[in-house]
Amino acid sequence: AFDHQRLDVGRVGLQALVLGEAMAQELPRGYASLGDQLRRALSGTYLQTTEGITRRGRDRATRLRIARAEANEAAAAVDALKALGLASEGASTELLTLLDRICRMLAGLERRS
Repeated sequence: AFDHQRLDVGRVGLQALVLGEAMAQELPRGYASLGDQLRRALSGTYLQTTEGITRRGRDRATRLRIARAEANEAAAAVDALKALGLASEGASTELLTLLDRICRMLAGLERRS
């Protein structure tokens, strides 16, 4: 198995990516740019995490910090969708919970870099 498949942060990141994609697909016409931003931020979170956990030293810390910034961007997109009434409370809460877990795990991994 690859590192990102063994670590919880990789599995949770993939889960968030899938949930966010479902949320983006449900957006009404005219909100494609916000959905695309959510997709890119979640994709960046997942891919930077998977790359970061295979690196060492400062390079590792940098990748994990970028992944955490992407997760925060995704959370902001979810907040925006929720505020605009475009995302359900349940889906929003679930995705924000996953993103919070990811951020906490990434912060811990970054400290150990």
